[in-house]
Amino acid sequence: MHPSDEDDQRPDSPRADGGRSPVDRRFAALVGALRTSDPRFARRFSEPHRLRSGQIMTLLGFVATVLLGLIPLTLGIHLQAAVLLTLGAIGTAFSPVLVPPVVGVVLARVRPLW
Repeated sequence: MHPSDEDDQRPDSPRADGGRSPVDRRFAALVGALRTSDPRFARRFSEPHRLRSGQIMTLLGFVATVLLGLIPLTLGIHLQAAVLLTLGAIGTAFSPVLVPPVVGVVLARVRPLW
């Protein structure tokens, strides 16, 4: 037996449950118990879907890049306005880098760590 195989079997191992939160583990245990008692239950019931922090950071990074970068850049090219060109170039360059960490800090304060 490989030593990493033993680590996978520990309940406190992050790989044992796919990195799920305690709430998700309790939910999975409840669904597993219901699946054994009523096999048709698992086909009728699905896990709730919610956005994870990484998905929210990616989405807001994309939106910020479009709003602060691409739209001003497009308008600056169309109107030949140096201010919009500069704002668009800066927004396009820095929004994808700066927005996700800022959103991560805000989410860490607002939401529990799941």
